[in-house]
Amino acid sequence: MHAFDFLDELALLCVAALVVIRIFRQVNLPPIIGLIVTGLLLGPTGFGVIRQDQVISSIAEIGVMLLLFTIGLEFSFDDLKRLRSIVLVGGPLQIILTTSATAALVIGITGLAGAAISISGAVLIGMTAALSSTAICIKLLSERRELSQPQGRAALGILIFQDIAVVPLMVIATILGAQDDLNPGELALRLAMLVAVTSVIVIVLRYALPRLIPHLAGVSTPEVLILAALALCFGAGWLTSIAGISMALGAFIAGMAIAGSDDGHAIGKAVAPLRDAFTSMFFLSVGLLVHVSWETLPTNLLVAVSILLVKGLVVSIVLMIVRVPVRTAITSGIILAQVGEFSFVLASVGVDYDIISSADFQNLLVAIIITMIVTPLLVTFAPMIAEHVAPLARFTPKLRRWTTDRNDGFLRLEDSDVSSDQPSVLIVGAGVLGVNVAHVLSQTGIRYRLLELDRANVSALRERGEPVVAGDLTDVDALHAAGLDSVSVVIIAINQDAAIAGGVKLIRAHRPDVQIVVRARYQRKSQDIVDQGADLVIIEEFESSVKIFTSVLEHLGVEPALIDYQERYMRLRQTFG
Repeated sequence: MHAFDFLDELALLCVAALVVIRIFRQVNLPPIIGLIVTGLLLGPTGFGVIRQDQVISSIAEIGVMLLLFTIGLEFSFDDLKRLRSIVLVGGPLQIILTTSATAALVIGITGLAGAAISISGAVLIGMTAALSSTAICIKLLSERRELSQPQGRAALGILIFQDIAVVPLMVIATILGAQDDLNPGELALRLAMLVAVTSVIVIVLRYALPRLIPHLAGVSTPEVLILAALALCFGAGWLTSIAGISMALGAFIAGMAIAGSDDGHAIGKAVAPLRDAFTSMFFLSVGLLVHVSWETLPTNLLVAVSILLVKGLVVSIVLMIVRVPVRTAITSGIILAQVGEFSFVLASVGVDYDIISSADFQNLLVAIIITMIVTPLLVTFAPMIAEHVAPLARFTPKLRRWTTDRNDGFLRLEDSDVSSDQPSVLIVGAGVLGVNVAHVLSQTGIRYRLLELDRANVSALRERGEPVVAGDLTDVDALHAAGLDSVSVVIIAINQDAAIAGGVKLIRAHRPDVQIVVRARYQRKSQDIVDQGADLVIIEEFESSVKIFTSVLEHLGVEPALIDYQERYMRLRQTFG
């Protein structure tokens, strides 16, 4: 017997997930729901064939860490500063108000049902409901390209504080269950150490990692970059786990620490396939956790719907309090209405300390899973719902000025928050042509950025102060890192015909409106480049022939007007064949 008894179940999970996701794709349902349903089918609620749930959960935690690490790569500390009012004010308010509202609701419902729950139990359930699923929200927003939009940034600000608050909430849970053994001095010491260690870790990651990245990214072998990405992600997660904070948050901080580096996109690309595979295991593990009792399912559904309504309303109100526009606040509230993965841990602490019973724990677990399952649909319809609800705010004088994202007086979360040094021109290739064009743009005050594949050339250009990003024209992540989203012109000044054709097609797919100018060596290749979407192709051999015959004619004393006529004739002939 081999030592890895879980491999058969892992293989079965992967095959089943492929089949279910294929079916869900056919009916246009989000694959995340398919993965959770796969877990339900193979777990104790379904056929009960998966028993190594601890192994699957460990793999799932790795997936969440990798997901948060790559999201951190797209979200720098400067972005976090812009969201400080949401993180530092909105986050605590959301936790407190959601906990209070949910606890009151639980006490009321159980009282009417004749099965009154203790205040400690109601507070624990309230704290459980206050946490949203970072993995699900980030994954969905990323797939929909909404992380950089106002609703994505507002949701991310709340999620950051929720992840930070997990440990204090667990401490509070132990207090609720063991009041007689509470030692205030020990509790204060534990919280102080938590704050101190966390601060040291953040400072170290913030200033050490950016200096380390160029040395790692400078090695051309792909496996070195992958291993470096994994070392950074897991190392940061391990450091934060020492402080008692979630490993996923540590991975997120590590990603943010290197987000501003020129090679951050290369790190993200290296780890992306592993991230997607391991993150899928997280959603599978969610389904494996559930033990559905058909007798209590209607009650579980009622609890889930109540949590979604209460939490969605609370988050929306909190975001309005910190002056987020009403439409954005409602959209973000709907996105964050579900209950998250860290709630499982918090609920299990409640069982360990006899705050809630095992039956209550299982029913709460089912309700949490239900909120997760419907989240993809909520995220899809959130903008539409907000569009219809936001106008109602006009009847409230204090909210009237914040009913749209275009008015003044609210927290600015739009894409205009992006730094004003974004380039207007992207130059691909830092050879003679690329550097000369960059020099002219610099002299005329036009912002530009270079994208260069040769690492040695990149280092030399950086020493001269040139804005250059290391990467390949055919790599969409490198193009985005070089500023593709903001530029109005892309100049391609490289010699590889296959890379030029692929790059032009890729750029045109992501930016249909951008002007693409290409330098091609031979005329026979120019039509292929035009067919891929280039606006203007400068052919080297044609321009060389024009320069040669004009020089010869000038030397032979031909009239300038005739030379000019011959050049215009040649260009017309070139254009129209």
